[in-house]
Amino acid sequence: MVSPQRLPAGGSTQRRRLLYGALGALAAAFTRPARAAATHANATTTAPARHQAMAWARQMRHRAVAAGDQAFGAVVVRNGKLVGEGPSRVVVNDDPTAHAEIEAIRDAARRLGSRDLAGCELYATSMPCPMCQTAAYWANLDRVYVGPQAEDAGPPRYCRC
Repeated sequence: MVSPQRLPAGGSTQRRRLLYGALGALAAAFTRPARAAATHANATTTAPARHQAMAWARQMRHRAVAAGDQAFGAVVVRNGKLVGEGPSRVVVNDDPTAHAEIEAIRDAARRLGSRDLAGCELYATSMPCPMCQTAAYWANLDRVYVGPQAEDAGPPRYCRC
């Protein structure tokens, strides 16, 4: 941090501009690109399409329970089409990272042949944990929808826990 003694002379206005400029640059370094922020304003997913995608996520939850795992499910959707599905596999695979959201992201990346899932949305039966939020962020997913009513949880966030 810059100490006040090292700031250029010239009054408080110049100091304030310098500090605000430095803080703005620092904040920009830790925020998601503007594309994701603009996605919400341009969201075209209709309510019926969201409910259909959430029905797919609930099917994944039922599949997880039937296999003896935790009751979580998630899907990745692009343009109304299912591109990745994931029931929770934490218990059955003895893998603490096999959350439903992670499994859906992995499946979508395999099916699409790319780690960049821009243009895709994640639908999860419950709010994703910090690990899953961060995975969705790094996969470049556009939006996250959660719960029975497919509530818009916004763009995925990079979690620093």
